[in-house]
Amino acid sequence: MNVAFIYKHKMTSEVLVVDIDRARELDAARPYWQHVSTVDPIIILQLIVKSKGRERTKIIKELSEKP
Repeated sequence: MNVAFIYKHKMTSEVLVVDIDRARELDAARPYWQHVSTVDPIIILQLIVKSKGRERTKIIKELSEKP
């Protein structure tokens, strides 16, 4: 199963979710793109769907924070 890599642009705050090949390219552009998280999309989606209210919001927020 593939994992997803989440990156955030340091100047524009744009967020990208990419595969391993694109993640390598973004790592080469390190001054601009910051690796935020690596996730198993199926597990994360299951957690979000099963959670409610504040817990769901917390999970989503944590995905966009720095490791």
